[in-house]
Amino acid sequence: MDKIICLGKNYSDHIKEMKEAAPEKPVLFIKPESSFIEVKEGIKIPLPWHRGEIHHELEVVFKLYKKNIIGIGLGLDLTLRDVQKKLKEHGHPWEIAKTFKNSAIVTPFKAIRDFEGDWKQTPFILKVNGQIKQQSTMSQSILDPNQMIHYIDEYFPILDGDLIFTGTPSGVGPLKPDDEIELSMGPIQYKFKLVDKTRGC
Repeated sequence: MDKIICLGKNYSDHIKEMKEAAPEKPVLFIKPESSFIEVKEGIKIPLPWHRGEIHHELEVVFKLYKKNIIGIGLGLDLTLRDVQKKLKEHGHPWEIAKTFKNSAIVTPFKAIRDFEGDWKQTPFILKVNGQIKQQSTMSQSILDPNQMIHYIDEYFPILDGDLIFTGTPSGVGPLKPDDEIELSMGPIQYKFKLVDKTRGC
């Protein structure tokens, strides 16, 4: 992997909940490989709550080879929302709100053949402490998977192993230490816990 390429504002319902204008095309930004952490069942993931409120953004994630999708996973694009808000208010870039350690949480990948039926119609779900917080299907995204890859290829060199975070649906919100997270989409099923990194975990 060289980088994680993220699409922002790729779900209309999320644009509405953020009370922002819909762009002509989804926003593109990059997370470095250093922000990535792979989920393992029961893992504890430390996050920097001392830096402000951290919001979850559930996303389907693609793994690419020769600009083709070779794996499908689920990810949390975590955002330091207080930091991002201040940066936006001053017209500054907001990468530092997106690129902290463990801000790109990703499950192991499954092949398309592992899904029953049309994987784009398979619901993907985030539960926090047993309660559904976000739920949608890829069919609800503004750009379809091929359009996403073509759009990204116009602006970024896509290398083998790169990941695409495909955008988040509505329902984003704050997390807190000791939250239990469950990510699910067809054959993808993982639970893990978030902890406060200041506790020395």
